[in-house]
This record gives sequence, structure tokens and C-alpha cells, in this order.
Amino acid sequence: MDTPTLINIMLCILSFILAAISVITVVITLRQNNRMIDNSTRPYVVVYSAVTNFQTPDYYICVKNFGQSGTVITKFTCDVDLKKYSYHKEHIPFEHLSNTFIAPGQSFICNLDPIELFKEVHPLTFDIEYKSNGKHYTNTFTINIQADSDLIHTRASTKDKELCIISYTLQDIAEKLL
Repeated sequence: MDTPTLINIMLCILSFILAAISVITVVITLRQNNRMIDNSTRPYVVVYSAVTNFQTPDYYICVKNFGQSGTVITKFTCDVDLKKYSYHKEHIPFEHLSNTFIAPGQSFICNLDPIELFKEVHPLTFDIEYKSNGKHYTNTFTINIQADSDLIHTRASTKDKELCIISYTLQDIAEKLL
């Protein structure tokens, strides 16, 4: 083979290798971008606790979608029977949450009886499964009741006046804004 032909063959091989590397780089970049877009637009359903103190402390379990897209909750369970903490014993908190659509920013909140709840201070473990756009997500959340019961909220009040509840409410709102 003569030299120009050999050089042309080498250039063809190098061009093919560079083109293959470019295609592989583009495919990797597109997959990373796709993962980033999926993570930024997917639903993030979280179970957490909240406490308010208007006149007496109230304890809540909240299920909220912090994500950017809606989802259907396919399974929601707790390792403890929440019925014993319900204000109405015929209702089990979150019993019918399965097969429920939850929009972005939407939450389901249930008030639990803190007197009953703090009698047996142990963690509550929630398992949740949900699906969106053909993808299934599973999370487990443990709420440490002991940590919540240790948090003391003092209130400034006007003794024996009707404005006490308003005072507590405004203080609670101020705390939530911090």
C-alpha cells in the first residue's frame, strides 16, 4: 500500500473512533440530564409530625407531596394501630389513603390525641408507596415521638383573658415563619 492510502485509512479509523466517543458522550449526557429532570419534577411524598400550641398542644401527622408533580398513593401503612390515638375511635387515621391522588403541595393532616400518644412514647414507622408517570417510589419514615414530646413550647399569655388563645395562635404563626 502506498503512503497516501495508508494515511487515508488511518484518518478514517480515527474519525470513526472520535465519532463513536462523541456519540457515547452525548448519550451519557442525555441520560444524566434525563435523571436530573426526573428528580426535579418527580413527586416527593413525605410523612412528618407537627405540633401546634394554641391553648393546649395538638399533635399532627402530615402526609405531604413536596414534589413538582402529582402522584397516586398505592400503599400507606403504619407499624402501630393509629386507631388508639384517634379522637374518634370509629375512625382510623389515614385508613383510606391508599389509591388516593395527591397533588403537588397538597397534604393530608390528621390530629392525634397527644395524651394517648405520649403514654406509650415509641417511634411510629410509616411505609408509603406511590406511583407517577409509570415509576414506582417507596419510602419509610420514622417519627420519633420521644423527640417531639421533649420539645417544650412556652407561651406568653394574658391570664384569665379571652385574648390568650389569640396570643398563642400568633406566637405559633411567628414560630412557623422562622
